[in-house]
Amino acid sequence: MSEAAATSRASMPRILGMPRWLAFSLLTILVWGAWGAVSKVASEGVDANTNQVFFTFGLLPLILIVWRSPRNAAGGEGRRIGIAWAFLTGILGGTGNIAFFHALVIGGKASIVSPVTALFPLVTVALAVTFLHERIGTAQKFGLVLALGAIYLLSM
Repeated sequence: MSEAAATSRASMPRILGMPRWLAFSLLTILVWGAWGAVSKVASEGVDANTNQVFFTFGLLPLILIVWRSPRNAAGGEGRRIGIAWAFLTGILGGTGNIAFFHALVIGGKASIVSPVTALFPLVTVALAVTFLHERIGTAQKFGLVLALGAIYLLSM
């Protein structure tokens, strides 16, 4: 990211006194936390595939809102490549959702399945180190080991 872009983002208005990125990150935690609990309730009435279909239908109002965004009007080659990657992201996310819903349908507890599946950044880190040549420090490596230990402890 250029220095100008970093400066302009740093000077953006704050939300409730905190940086915008943090406010949206906390909103994500809140919404995804509720999503995990609601998913368990839904899995008691429908199978994983049906759950994913209706999950997707639930996205339609959001798609319409986002599609109308003024930032969506920009074009170019970068946009086409971005759309292709976003499409792949949707396929990966949808497949993960079906696996998540299936784990709940076959008897997984939301209080266990949600935290275990929330450790997906382990895969992100491995891919980022391998393909994007990102580096992680000793503290991050220790964190990864603790996350693996968490999976073991949660699955007991």
